[in-house]
Amino acid sequence: MRRSVPAALAVLLVAAATAGCGGQTSKAVAEGSATPALPATSSPAAPVKAPPLSEEEARGIVKDLTAKVEADNFDAEYWKGITEGPLLEQQLAVVETSRKYGTERPSVPSDSPPKNDSAVHIWSTGKDDGSDRWILGAHEVEGHTVGEAKGETVLRWSLFHQQRTGAPWLAAFLARAPETTALPGVAVGPDGRAVTGADAAGLAADPAKVCGQYGDYLHTDTGAGGVKWSQDVADVKAASAAGLKAMRKDLGKGAKLDVAVDVNRAPHGPVWRTTDGGALVACTAVSKVYTELGPGRATTFSSSGWAGTTGIPWASYTQRIMGLTVLKVPAGASGEVSVAAESNLPYSFEGTKSTG
Repeated sequence: MRRSVPAALAVLLVAAATAGCGGQTSKAVAEGSATPALPATSSPAAPVKAPPLSEEEARGIVKDLTAKVEADNFDAEYWKGITEGPLLEQQLAVVETSRKYGTERPSVPSDSPPKNDSAVHIWSTGKDDGSDRWILGAHEVEGHTVGEAKGETVLRWSLFHQQRTGAPWLAAFLARAPETTALPGVAVGPDGRAVTGADAAGLAADPAKVCGQYGDYLHTDTGAGGVKWSQDVADVKAASAAGLKAMRKDLGKGAKLDVAVDVNRAPHGPVWRTTDGGALVACTAVSKVYTELGPGRATTFSSSGWAGTTGIPWASYTQRIMGLTVLKVPAGASGEVSVAAESNLPYSFEGTKSTG
């Protein structure tokens, strides 16, 4: 069962009795010698054409990869074989943390909802030329929030990507919808494929820029950036500021609290157009908080997003959270941009044990 961070914790970036989590996004760059030029007489291989995915095929891909992503696995090669993009980066950071602190952690609640074979809603993109294809899937899974006593059934929106025909499908992104009935409402074209495109004409915000604008609005004093944000987004911004102020007060004199957020300004994957003329945009950001309790003080976590970190008195620690957000950009210049789905996942943890 995948463990997520409480929404309040993601806003505050810290927890007094339960561990938060976060991450710093890194980008892998392939290095090597240049590919030698082909002889002038050579011709490129013809692309392998692929027919549109059937609904049955797409559902099978979503269900198979979702089950694999739920695994509590600490093998980096496992994750390299089933994930890419934000999810791969997040999982590799968790694996690296486990190398430092071990793989033991408290079991999830025994009264979690039973597994169920709920309906899997899918929308897929792609052309017949063998180029990359995407699936947006939405279906119920078992969820568990760090620090909560009970598990629950949640609706997850997930992105899956195939780089070319014949390549494996990989899970790339996931976000939790606010309700189990909150489906994405993706528009479908005459060919049965999802309608995608980042054309800003007729939208309340530019999909190519809105991820950066969202991060700026939440985490800086630059203002709304020309975007009209929903009241829920404004409330999150206010709660974040109030929560950090309260945390600094609770820590008291001698303690140190440093906060930073690294926003990925580009959307991840295609921009999914909706039946009401709007768009869905997948965004990622990484939050980091460094906490130093001060002389003679320590914090012990009773629950945590990382294995091997509970029951230990920490004199200082750095927590990183990966935030994955789907923004709903409505049609019309006066529309309000809101959060359609969101998850906050453990990324990395570094701590110094108390010697007192």
